[in-house]
Amino acid sequence: METLRALEPLHRVCQIGNLWSWRLTPLPDTEGTLLRRSRWLELYSWTVLTAASGIAVYGLFQESHFRKNYGSESTISSIGHTVDFIQLMGLRIAHLTALLEALWQKQEQRQFFTELGEIDSYLFKALRVNVQVLRLQVRRQMMRRAVWILWGYIISQIVILGAKLLAPGHSFLMYWICYLLPQLVCGLRYFQISIATEIVRQRLDVVLVILQQLHLQKENPTVVTVPEELADLRQAAMEQLSAVRIVYQRVWALVALLNRCYGLSMLIQVGNDFLTITSNCYLIFLNFRLLTTSPYDILQIVASAMWSAPHLSNVLVLSLLCDRTAQCATRLALCLHQVSVDLRNESQNALVGNSSSLERGPILFPLSPQITQFSLQLLHQRLHFSAAGFFNVDCTLLYTIVGATTTYLIILIQFHMSESTLLSESNGG
Repeated sequence: METLRALEPLHRVCQIGNLWSWRLTPLPDTEGTLLRRSRWLELYSWTVLTAASGIAVYGLFQESHFRKNYGSESTISSIGHTVDFIQLMGLRIAHLTALLEALWQKQEQRQFFTELGEIDSYLFKALRVNVQVLRLQVRRQMMRRAVWILWGYIISQIVILGAKLLAPGHSFLMYWICYLLPQLVCGLRYFQISIATEIVRQRLDVVLVILQQLHLQKENPTVVTVPEELADLRQAAMEQLSAVRIVYQRVWALVALLNRCYGLSMLIQVGNDFLTITSNCYLIFLNFRLLTTSPYDILQIVASAMWSAPHLSNVLVLSLLCDRTAQCATRLALCLHQVSVDLRNESQNALVGNSSSLERGPILFPLSPQITQFSLQLLHQRLHFSAAGFFNVDCTLLYTIVGATTTYLIILIQFHMSESTLLSESNGG
């Protein structure tokens, strides 16, 4: 089963969400799958993109309309309304960015899976890796995660819709179309990125296991070893190490393709998550400050927390997954220097560059120079997942978001205190 066929359910759902513009065509009498251009899918994507852009522009110039229909009659301050409006517009921008990038980088998406197929083919031929097991594992993980994410989305949106429907002036259909559907598409984009990252991590784990099992047989004085057999063992070890180097180089190029395919989405999605988390923390503060212990106020607090939960989990999962994948290169470097090497074998080192050895067959290069070259390769070809070059997506991103959220939350609270003071003075005057 090819990787494209293993991920076919995800691609079908992404076609509905306008995040995949290719048509999957199974090749006859083979297990392969061909990506063909679909003009209908492209037309569908451009139609949805145009409609979503029109709604976003309409909402941008109709802020008073949103204030009236989405909570202007509540006790939340004008700063609270502005913050809420900004986070909702950020969601729309993130949705538009995901749709536009899916169309703009569709050739890179195709190239990503083409390169992935070549890597799997090389793993099977050069390193005897059962790639079918890897593809089945990805499919099972994808289906299991999809079920958990879907249930989490349903539960959170039921709570949010319940709180919004209890507020005066809300329209269920308009609210669903304007906000919850774009949020679902943004979550689907996150899921698409996480699956691609999981595929890369899986290949790196295979390379790590092969490198851990690699060793250069040393001459044991207690065991009589035929020189020809010892040379064959060393040659096999060096061929494996060379294959591992090639696989890592191609995986590094695969990560570069992944960054081009999803870098802009990661940038805008993380920015939208930051806005949403900060805005909802501020709204929770306002609801606690104005709490009247009524069921509606408590439900509003729960709804704000549930609105932040998917965004927080998206950033958390993506950062941990990208950081874990990038750390595979560090583990490879540590494992590389634990490979068993016979440094006392000067006779083998003397064969390097000896033209007379060409007459006796292939040159047996020492393993230690290849380890040095691989170390330099790991040093210069470091894996990193970039958000369009602005920052790397790893665990440090979590600390950055927490610090920035705390800073801006304090600023918003100070503005709220100033606004309350001015209103008190004006009413008293």
